[in-house]
Amino acid sequence: MRERIGNLEKRNVDGEKRGLGNYAALLFWQARRQPQREALVIDDESLTYEMLWQRVVSMALAASSLGVHGDVLVEADDFLEQAIAFLALQAVGVRPILLHHGMRPEEFQAILQENHLQGIWRCRSGGVQLFDASGLPEQPHEETDILGVLSSGSTGTPKVMYRTYESWAGFFPVQDEIFGIDGETVLFLQGSLSFTGNTNSWLSVLYEGGTVVTSRLMRCHVWEELLRRHAVDVLYLVPTKLQLLGRAMTAPYDGLRMLFTGSQLLTPAMLRRLQQLFPAGAILLYYGASELNYITYAICEDPDRDSSNLGRPFPGIRVSVGDDGLIYVDTPYHVSGARIPFTVKDTGHLNEKGELIFGGRRAAWINKGGVKLSTVRLELLLKALPGVADAVVLPVKDRLRGDAAAAFLVAEKGEGEQAIRRTVRQSLKPVEVPDSLIFLPQIPLNDRGKVDRNALRRLLASTGA
Repeated sequence: MRERIGNLEKRNVDGEKRGLGNYAALLFWQARRQPQREALVIDDESLTYEMLWQRVVSMALAASSLGVHGDVLVEADDFLEQAIAFLALQAVGVRPILLHHGMRPEEFQAILQENHLQGIWRCRSGGVQLFDASGLPEQPHEETDILGVLSSGSTGTPKVMYRTYESWAGFFPVQDEIFGIDGETVLFLQGSLSFTGNTNSWLSVLYEGGTVVTSRLMRCHVWEELLRRHAVDVLYLVPTKLQLLGRAMTAPYDGLRMLFTGSQLLTPAMLRRLQQLFPAGAILLYYGASELNYITYAICEDPDRDSSNLGRPFPGIRVSVGDDGLIYVDTPYHVSGARIPFTVKDTGHLNEKGELIFGGRRAAWINKGGVKLSTVRLELLLKALPGVADAVVLPVKDRLRGDAAAAFLVAEKGEGEQAIRRTVRQSLKPVEVPDSLIFLPQIPLNDRGKVDRNALRRLLASTGA
């Protein structure tokens, strides 16, 4: 009986939160309910729910006085300012779109013009806010959109994709149960909120009333210290950052009960290292997309599991693979205007257990002399070789010579490049051996923690390889 009453109360509370309409209203709801609960910790700065709400109110008043309206880009390099602006603009009926870090002014203008946005909200150091209006008229929205997110923009100007409140908040009760997030959670994440994985994770903790811990610094020893100092029990980092943290940590941390990650695959070596460092924590790998939320997930217990296995669909999500080899997803939780079933042009297949085996983005496949090669599989093969700490493979298109592969490798400390080159030639099939092997001290990452493939392409072009 007590359990049934508890479940009924939770459903009623979830229904109340899902009806709030935007995330500023959700923060206000939490601030009234638990004003002194720690909401956000950034390095040595800590804000309770009440303090965060007051900062949001202050910026909302400033935005209102400056006439901010419509669909607006947000330029803020600081995590806290991103978070406050994201909430404050929603509080005054504006749809915020967080910009990726490191973008050039001409890119800002291209995004404004091509997406018909009303301006840029700029958060400067010292608490100064400016609004640069574009003068463009507001475009009507068919859905009750409250925010926008940017596409990757890898092949042109990033496109703005809009979201309703329900498209994320409606799925929080499902994903939070799977990810182990509740009102007592202390979750660590790191990086820009323009990465939807970070934004969604932060908002899911806000939904439950827990605490998010983060750092402005790309320093793994600082992350480790924050984990221990704040008794973090849930960790969310993309695999590239997990690999950096795994190399930096010198002692296990047994306070973690859940680690969830996505956007890249986990190799057997990385899984073993994570299991050593977090002996009490479950490790969950998910597959998702900015357009679609979470799609499938797998609990990774066996380090020798198939690294391409992305597990079963989340409850309520249907996954299929078309005759074209593309993954199609049927979900009510997606960006506005997406035609369901939707594909992000990823390839794969479903095994006999209904688990999704990932084949990579269609554009990342290489047709080498009539043999089709997956860059995802090549990366996994290279990462498994002795002496290789990390690897990224890019397809190289050449109309005269046909498709080729370029591999960027990071050698383990003390390993020689020539020895690794020999290992690559001896371990891979001749057709699988990359046409170019370029050694780097580390793989470049963008502000979302993902491999900066544009930087690698520029490097490849500069070498003439």
